Amino acid sequence: MRGRVPISTGRGFTLIEVLLAIAILAALTLTAWGAMNQMFMTERVVEERQERDRMVRLAMNRMAMEMSMAYIAGPEFGGEPIPGQDDPFDLMGDDDEESDPWAGSGFDDPVQFGMIGGDDYVHFTSFAHRRIMEGERASHHAQIGYFVDNHTNDDGDVVRRLRRRSSTEFDDDLSRGGTVHTMIPEIEDIRFQYWDPGEAELGTEQEVVDGRWVSDWDTTRREFAGRLPTRVKITLTLPAPGPRARPQIYTTQTTLGVSEMLEY
Repeated sequence: MRGRVPISTGRGFTLIEVLLAIAILAALTLTAWGAMNQMFMTERVVEERQERDRMVRLAMNRMAMEMSMAYIAGPEFGGEPIPGQDDPFDLMGDDDEESDPWAGSGFDDPVQFGMIGGDDYVHFTSFAHRRIMEGERASHHAQIGYFVDNHTNDDGDVVRRLRRRSSTEFDDDLSRGGTVHTMIPEIEDIRFQYWDPGEAELGTEQEVVDGRWVSDWDTTRREFAGRLPTRVKITLTLPAPGPRARPQIYTTQTTLGVSEMLEY
């Protein structure tokens, strides 16, 4: 009959089929999200490790550079008397400038030049100061120190951190004063070792044969008076970056440009 719409005999989706399709779609979505989440986590871990390596590299390079420019000076430059040498003070009581060992040095009292270092700290005088403030009244001379102390991090754990101290106002104590800031917020350990060439003449084979690494250096002691180590080795250990990883160890050496007392 004309005008009559034929009735379709096609079969539609059942409720079970719709639910099954939704379940499959949800499973695929969860799988894709898990893969993306893992990708984001991996990216975050890589970025954190890259930032950690960058921080360590900058810290190690700075310590090596600043120690390579360390120096030691005596009374003629305003420094303290050198152990084992004659007292530079005028024993006859003459107060004129010609007999005053610190006259013209710019210091009212003798200051401490040199290096005092142990296993996990070192303090020294260096030519490495950088003037970054306009009009700063300071030279390239500085008293610099690296040391470790404990502090509480954001998670409430007590950890060790590497600190740097710098002072352009010299005094009679290498280990105090100046500005202190954190170089690395969390470390496991740091070790400084000092190469002692002994009495050998610099640049000879005897220096290599008879030299030795020592764990401390103190220019206020007669053993090291008037000289610095020719090399310093720095070994830095950071905590493991993950539960299955091992602590990370970084090491470097630096050669000191001036290991004998300044005489000019």
